[in-house]
Amino acid sequence: MRGSLLLRLLATLVAGTTCCVAADEPPRLAVLDIEILGDLDARRTSEYDARRRAASMRLREELQRSGLYEVVDNAGASDLIERLSAVQYLHKCNGCELDIGRELGTEYVLVAWVNRVSALVLSLNYEIRDVESGAAVRRRAFDFRGDNQEAWNRAVTYLVDDLKARAAGKHTPPRA
Repeated sequence: MRGSLLLRLLATLVAGTTCCVAADEPPRLAVLDIEILGDLDARRTSEYDARRRAASMRLREELQRSGLYEVVDNAGASDLIERLSAVQYLHKCNGCELDIGRELGTEYVLVAWVNRVSALVLSLNYEIRDVESGAAVRRRAFDFRGDNQEAWNRAVTYLVDDLKARAAGKHTPPRA
């Protein structure tokens, strides 16, 4: 009986140690490419695509550097991403982004999109969803001015700064 109690105590300690080590590591996050919708000029599609790709890469890099998440490479789900994004926006696909997160083995998935109201007025929207439950754990929209790479970069940086501020218990990041 005493040996059994000792084994259970040892098992509890080992499980607790494993738990605590894993808890120190940031959760895994899939960051899908930023999408764009709204007032778009079909003649500028390649410009929009280049801007989206650059902003998406910047978002992944800044999130990884923040230490809030371990940003995973989407290559493991590239076929699924390509198939789904060919027929719909991933931020409006009724949970298909969760399938991407599952395929990549992440705890969370981030979808982001820019709504272009005009060449001057845009908004960067994002949502982070828990892959297991499907619940939105973070959701926000930021207005920004100027449809150029510099403005998109500032919006992405503001998004990451906002996430860091919220993780630190603050409501909004300081403005640059």
